[in-house]
Amino acid sequence: MSITLSCTRCDGPLAPAKDCFSCNRCGHALPVRRGVVWASGEAPASPPALAQDALERGWLAAAETKLEAGTPDLRVLMMRMGAMRTERAGDWQFLVEPDPDGAALVLGDPWGAHLTAVARTMGSVAAFVQDAERAEYLRVRADQESLDNVHAIVHGRSESDIPFTRDQFSLVSLMGAWRGAPGTNGGGGDPLGRLISTAFRLLHKGGTLVLGMPNRIRNPLGARCAGGRALASTLPAFRARLARSGFHDPQLYLPVPDLSDLQAVVSLDSKEALRYFHVVYRHPRARWKRALLGAAIDAGLVPVAAPSYIAVARKS
Repeated sequence: MSITLSCTRCDGPLAPAKDCFSCNRCGHALPVRRGVVWASGEAPASPPALAQDALERGWLAAAETKLEAGTPDLRVLMMRMGAMRTERAGDWQFLVEPDPDGAALVLGDPWGAHLTAVARTMGSVAAFVQDAERAEYLRVRADQESLDNVHAIVHGRSESDIPFTRDQFSLVSLMGAWRGAPGTNGGGGDPLGRLISTAFRLLHKGGTLVLGMPNRIRNPLGARCAGGRALASTLPAFRARLARSGFHDPQLYLPVPDLSDLQAVVSLDSKEALRYFHVVYRHPRARWKRALLGAAIDAGLVPVAAPSYIAVARKS
């Protein structure tokens, strides 16, 4: 199964042309350079330093060098290095029953771990990335990992630049930071609502949306990410957004210990599951923290105060 693109201006079909995808309806063109579709229209003349380093030394060595240069804390460095691999990145996939013949769209994946995990279980995969350097890095990693079913890597600024044809994906996944359209973060507008509506448009009937994000109660200002605020939402607000957009049967899960170092997922809708997790999980932490977690589970506060969560919902 191939991935089809549509015009971001008139929604007309895009046809491949020399070094671009061109709209037969309005003439708008999306340039293609070094295997990346530039929906933002801003194709750099030469590969960014990270992509060039990945070409010369391999994607893993380039990523490790980049992380070591920008992460002084050793514990955070080890956590981030683990997050860019694939061994644990696909652990959430048993929640959605990936279709081996279906198409998937991966959003906001900075290092390609989720892209690689999804590509190994589904028929066709596309990625939409908001950082130009990471877009070209993902193209290099996909090539070096021999992921022949990654048919499109697109760079764009926000959900309005996503150039894919409606009703074609069986899975849309966001497991990283996402920036809304310029002028919407921290002010008027609803970037999370627009992202959910865009995902609904791209999914076919019965398709699954997977969103992993910080809980706004634990992160009230939103994490800064590449020039914009990462989306965050409380669980009740997120459930309401899903229902308004037409999704049904939302399931909320606690990523353990967090999205950046996923080792397990536990249902936030089941106090029994949380209690069982608290008994058997032996992640090293202070004894008082374990006692506090147990009290929060008994009081029903974990879904409210969870640092992050994964939401799974289907298009009705």
